[in-house]
Amino acid sequence: MSIDFLFNLNLSELSYFTILLIISVWGLVNNYRSKNWFNFFKPTTLFGALIIFYCLLGPIISSGQSDGSIIYRAVEHRDFYEIGLLGALLTYLSFQLGFNFKNKYLKIKKFGMNKLTDYRLTTKDYLFIHKWGERIILFALFWQFINYGTSLLSRIISQYTSLDISGSMGYQGFASSWIAATNNFLIFGLVLLFICLLNGIKERTKFIFYFLITVGLYLNLGFRYRFLILFLPLALIYFFYKKIKPSVSLLLSLILSTMFLFGFIQNARIYSDGLYFDQFAKQKSLTDDSFVEFLLKEATFDTNVFHTSAGIIYKIPKESNYPGLKPILNTITLPIPRFLWKNKPSGEYAQNAYVLIYDGYLWEVGSAHLGFAEYYLIGGWTALIAINFFIGLFFNKLWYEFLLNFNDPIAQIKYSLYFSFLFIVFTRGYLLQTTLLYFTIFIPFHFFANKWNKRYR
Repeated sequence: MSIDFLFNLNLSELSYFTILLIISVWGLVNNYRSKNWFNFFKPTTLFGALIIFYCLLGPIISSGQSDGSIIYRAVEHRDFYEIGLLGALLTYLSFQLGFNFKNKYLKIKKFGMNKLTDYRLTTKDYLFIHKWGERIILFALFWQFINYGTSLLSRIISQYTSLDISGSMGYQGFASSWIAATNNFLIFGLVLLFICLLNGIKERTKFIFYFLITVGLYLNLGFRYRFLILFLPLALIYFFYKKIKPSVSLLLSLILSTMFLFGFIQNARIYSDGLYFDQFAKQKSLTDDSFVEFLLKEATFDTNVFHTSAGIIYKIPKESNYPGLKPILNTITLPIPRFLWKNKPSGEYAQNAYVLIYDGYLWEVGSAHLGFAEYYLIGGWTALIAINFFIGLFFNKLWYEFLLNFNDPIAQIKYSLYFSFLFIVFTRGYLLQTTLLYFTIFIPFHFFANKWNKRYR
């Protein structure tokens, strides 16, 4: 079906598709074949992979039809496809331009132990890291218990098989949302424990115990992105420790296993209530696809946000004005209680954009868009190009600080977390959500990094 869809593309669509595919693949191959093993872990590697999956291959596999149509949420998206490809192309090029921009005013700082001359880490240093890693994990679990109460244990160990089983949803409201989000602290805590484990701290049992608790909790929450921002930093830390890049066969195995896992979760999950195996079986029974084909199609379902993103660019400003700074205002006003500001923004700008594309309330609910569509909403093509340029520039600074401070474990952790967070920046277009995720992932990191830096004044 994917091949048939490609044969129905017009000349401009095929040109954008081909150019974007070639430069993205060339970038990946160039990074992988570099003589320096670490160049494979450049931010441009992940960005190129996300472009290929979310903007090129995934949307076609998920929604492309053999007659050239694109059906998603009961709406024909083919009219939006060309401008969506153009948006993705400009996004990739502007990010690459920012990342490769030579700026003499870009200050690269020494971090942690690198501020001292010829300092070598000792077991005492890694014990310090391990101690704080465990403290952060216990802190996160404490607040998860505050949020879920005695049902927390069942959320960690339950294997739901029937839709008749339900659990507590926890408290509702702004405060409880922040408390619930402390489960993201577990990611940083586990990465701290893992880097200590690799460097001689013999606490494997503790790491496995906390790791299984985290995986159990994340499975029952049903959010796939948490698995990626948990497993990817761990994988990166391992390869940094070994000073190698993954083989092609290992890389393909990791990609396929991730897609199978995401495909299963896509059909078995109910957000914040767990995984239901009978729901997955029911959905599989509705198709004639093989088990593998079914999982792969479901794994690409999330890439349909590309079609919504393309629709936003196509419709605005043709049918509605740009929201302008509303995404930013919506984000920075979040901490203000609504009882103090009854007309506080609540993300209407995104809902208004979805209404332009989808008919009916049921189709609008649950819609989402990619990061570059959010930037377009702020200020059109200019904002899309400029913001992606500065994101590339930011990751350029992170990359060179990582290389400068490579031997510092916290520098490796910092880079691995930001590298993984690039997935959130690219795929989660709603600025408020991205900001919330950033703070819940990086608050514990910056807290600990400050303590780490003080050890090496």
